[in-house]
Amino acid sequence: MERGAPWSVYILRCADGSLYTGVARDLEQRLAQHNGAGGAAYTRSRRPVTLVYREPAADRSSALRREWVIKQLSRTEKLELIMGNRAMSAAKATRRRGDKTPPARTGGLRGQRHVERGTQHAERFSSIRPAAIRFLAQLKRHNTRPWFETNRAVYDAEIRYPMKALVEEVDVHLARIAPEIMGDPRRSIFRIHRDVRFSRDKSPYKTHAACWFFHQDAGRGVGGEVQGGAGFYFHFSPTEVFLGGGIWRPPRESLGRLRQALADDLETFETIVLGGAFKRRFGRLDEEARLKRLPRGFAEDHPAARWLRYQSFTVGRELNRRELHAPRLPRTLAREFEALTPFVRWLNSALGFQSLDRRV
Repeated sequence: MERGAPWSVYILRCADGSLYTGVARDLEQRLAQHNGAGGAAYTRSRRPVTLVYREPAADRSSALRREWVIKQLSRTEKLELIMGNRAMSAAKATRRRGDKTPPARTGGLRGQRHVERGTQHAERFSSIRPAAIRFLAQLKRHNTRPWFETNRAVYDAEIRYPMKALVEEVDVHLARIAPEIMGDPRRSIFRIHRDVRFSRDKSPYKTHAACWFFHQDAGRGVGGEVQGGAGFYFHFSPTEVFLGGGIWRPPRESLGRLRQALADDLETFETIVLGGAFKRRFGRLDEEARLKRLPRGFAEDHPAARWLRYQSFTVGRELNRRELHAPRLPRTLAREFEALTPFVRWLNSALGFQSLDRRV
């Protein structure tokens, strides 16, 4: 790497063989974080990681743009980039030694292709294809384990892998929009399996695909059993394509903090949710979980009475099928999530989770 370059774009090889791309100002320190305390959520469960590629960037903006380009590459293209960088380094070393013998050619890339052929899949998002909708419609009619196992390859190809690529690409946008909110291809996607322990419906599989973008300090938990934060949500099914943001059914302690924040900072909250542009885009808060009476400790004439009855704070809007199948779906989600960011940040602030200007 060139000396004095303030930013670096890098690729790591994880213990499971996957490749991770990131940016850093101090690359050595960042590598130590990936292998020690901290690091990205993706690499924490894939340690140790090894630096296999690095290149300088003039500033953070240039680094993020270059990171975006590299993340669009397929796995094979990333391996070619890594191998090409090694070959260039070897050639420079040869010239410095004055050795005129060209470096030996290796079959490294071919070998890599052969070894990893069984686990390779496209990392670049292209689209959610109509075949994904057909699979979910068929799953609704044949919601059994034998049918799913027979068609698991279709699920992987049309839903699982495209959703992972979608999450990774949206995460790149979130680094600019709301750096504290992250998408992790491993942790953001909801399992296709249903929890049927306490349900009369024993169908083993969900008939929609969904993902969740969460605050890096709050974790990916959703619902009353976990102390999660507010974030962004997306799902699609044969009948609906939906995106949204907020916090759904938080536990009692978190709900208490949100209600206290409403009492203390009602003006800011209403400026956000009652703003004309926000209402035209997302409508009003979902009233699915709303108390008929005010919670204990608040008078009926409290200025925030209309909001104190809510047990969830979520808003959203539907997309059409054309937007779902378009290659620019990540940009569409990023645009909507950016409009939701003030709302999500207000909720997270009430819960004690900070906003960030940049990722570290």
